[in-house]
Amino acid sequence: MKSTPSEILDYRCRLESPTSVGRSGVSQIYQTHVIEGEGHEILRELFPQLDNKLLNEYDIRNYSLKTELRFFVNGILLNQNLTKDIEWLGADRFTLETVLRKELCLKFENQIEWKCNSRVTQLIVDQSSNIVKGIKYRCKQNVGSPLFDMYGDFIIDCSGRNSSSTKWLKESLNLIVPTVQMHFGCGYVTFVGERFKTENPTLDSIPVICSTVNAPDKNAGCYIIPMRTIKTSDENSLGTLAQISIHCVNSEFPPNDSYENLLEWIKENLDPDYYSILKSTKVYSPLIPYRRAIDDRRYVESLGKKWPQNYILLGDAMCTFNPQFGQGMTHACRQARGLAKIFAENCHKLKDISHVFNSRASAISEECWLLSTTNDWKTPTLKIIKTDKNGQTKTYQRNGDFPATKDNQLRLPLLTKILQWYIDSFLKCASKSGQLSTDFLHVMNQQASIFILFKPTILFAVCYTALMNCFNLSK
Repeated sequence: MKSTPSEILDYRCRLESPTSVGRSGVSQIYQTHVIEGEGHEILRELFPQLDNKLLNEYDIRNYSLKTELRFFVNGILLNQNLTKDIEWLGADRFTLETVLRKELCLKFENQIEWKCNSRVTQLIVDQSSNIVKGIKYRCKQNVGSPLFDMYGDFIIDCSGRNSSSTKWLKESLNLIVPTVQMHFGCGYVTFVGERFKTENPTLDSIPVICSTVNAPDKNAGCYIIPMRTIKTSDENSLGTLAQISIHCVNSEFPPNDSYENLLEWIKENLDPDYYSILKSTKVYSPLIPYRRAIDDRRYVESLGKKWPQNYILLGDAMCTFNPQFGQGMTHACRQARGLAKIFAENCHKLKDISHVFNSRASAISEECWLLSTTNDWKTPTLKIIKTDKNGQTKTYQRNGDFPATKDNQLRLPLLTKILQWYIDSFLKCASKSGQLSTDFLHVMNQQASIFILFKPTILFAVCYTALMNCFNLSK
């Protein structure tokens, strides 16, 4: 909290482990954290001074998707002639968290009390009233330290993808939350580096270069996103400090033992442009791996009034996604805004707010879930684990060592199959259309529902193009 901007940058680039700055358990603190369009707007509404401080005090980059982005989705380059500009805020998680906490303290002063270096261990409940009354917590540094009680009128679990709420609710209230987990072998290696000139001026002129995976044909992708502009006297430097993320699916993990080995892997698995850029990049940080990302959805809305009063899951605690689309933080911001609206409506009893929120928040999760999982279903070694409301668990796996029976064969849902075909056809049209590319980026930035891609005029154009290509009549 007391670190200066320069000290934060030094931490971000040079520490071997985030635990040394008090963020144990958050290895992805080194990961690029893009605040998508809608999430950026929500943060600006909540904290009017946030942009100014990030941009001017911490030198965080704010960039235009219309003029500064080259984006490949499923192997197809989106048309760069966008009809409307969209802004991204690119920040490393450590800087963003630190600045947000400072803003919270400034905005609410003595209304906030931080319990740092503490871990929640269980819930305090009233089973007869189906209420979560509080939590028990202890000091992180000492496993044998005594437990402390904390009570609250309304309790929010926003502890992220490793939330223990489903376990605690089962232990305390015998409540089983239906879940679906999709394991698609996601992993990535991230680091910070200074970009230098390549032999291709066109590449050097583009600050943001991104490519999603395109399973099963191409199971690796890359995000190169500027985080700060730096002063340099080296004429070959582009004056940009960038966060680079090499990500994969199907467990085809990039190495992190040395940059030389990573470059060899990039040369074999990514397009030559990425190898050219990264070969000329000077690395300033450790190569940080992360290999635990899955799609994980908790269907809290299906429990209705069985769900406890005064308690909710928010953001990744409710639903997590493939990180390559950068949906998580904006998803959480949208749900938080939705919760604020429920309180502002001032027409719900406190005991009903969790049920109202679960219904509305799940609709937000569904939009992000469709976008993420449609692509993840293409993974050759996909594994899905489903738990129903009775606690029965079934595992389904494709092309693995898992002994498949008739009951647990992995079948592609019809809606997903249709979406895969349609999105692939849509992207081919978008490669030639600035308007369609703009529509797609609006969906990705959660500024519009995925269903705007099915407007009658767009649907007709996509189907017509697909038919022309199918019969080789495109010429």
